[in-house]
Amino acid sequence: MIRKLLPALLALVALAGPASATEMFEKVGTIGFQFLEMGAGPRGVGMGEAMVAATDGIESLYWNPAGLRSITGPTVFFSYGTWPADISHQFVGYAMRPGFIQGIVGVSVTTLSMEPMVVRTADSPDGVGVEFDCSDMAVGVSYARAFTDKFSAGGTLKWIHSSLGDLSVLDVEGLEDYTIDVIAGDFGTLYDTGFRSLKIGLFIQNMGPEGTYIDEPVPLPTTFKFGVSMDVLNVAGQKVLVAGEFKHPADTSEKVNVGAEYSLNNTYFVRGGYRIDYDEESFTAGGGAKLTIGALGRIAVDYSYSDMGDLGGVHRAGLTLEF
Repeated sequence: MIRKLLPALLALVALAGPASATEMFEKVGTIGFQFLEMGAGPRGVGMGEAMVAATDGIESLYWNPAGLRSITGPTVFFSYGTWPADISHQFVGYAMRPGFIQGIVGVSVTTLSMEPMVVRTADSPDGVGVEFDCSDMAVGVSYARAFTDKFSAGGTLKWIHSSLGDLSVLDVEGLEDYTIDVIAGDFGTLYDTGFRSLKIGLFIQNMGPEGTYIDEPVPLPTTFKFGVSMDVLNVAGQKVLVAGEFKHPADTSEKVNVGAEYSLNNTYFVRGGYRIDYDEESFTAGGGAKLTIGALGRIAVDYSYSDMGDLGGVHRAGLTLEF
């Protein structure tokens, strides 16, 4: 089976092959909706975002919906992150097995928001007496199914809304309330090779038509990801999971993410990772705990820290409820 898959994997990598340095330079800054590339979930971020083959459970709504196959009952997930410049990133997800159809169904909401800013002009550098704010939101519906005990696939259909704020106070034609709506999709697969827990994941994220700001086309941040994961230790209640991921964004050169997770009795977790060939982003770290609390079911609390170089650090916290 692995031999049959390898030609297809190599073909996909070739199709997503690297562009020249000139092409990459020309594309930087031309892709919109960048909030879609912000990692959703402290577990995945703590592992360096190398999650396309390592993901399972509710966070798979973002990392690779094929990983939803491990969902056994209704599960809710909340994540909150603080970014530089007083920007906040939120992700809420819900997944379940509906019963009347095979597989898992999930919904998710991603938002990016910031504090209101004063409208300033060259003639009024202290402001014109009003404020505006910018925000982004994506609402997704996901479906995943395990076709065999080793292979699963899943996809997400997303409605994306972006607002640049209301600048009509400037009385300039074309600077009214600027919003844009786009439809996009994700598709991913996850394959358990059966060899020492080795898994292979493929994921294409944010596929769809470009949007338009004023008269300028703005493409989506379509990204191709290929990854592997494996348990390098699994004895006496202790497990070490390692993962690696190749990432081909539409607007920059290829990236590589690596990460690891140590778990004790599947209850306490320590994570670390590194992102290679990024401008500012580098190491990540985090941890969490998963407990059973009576009638409430399983509750997991997770945290991650991401180094952003000169921009400082990004903190994320997450809460998962399994009923």
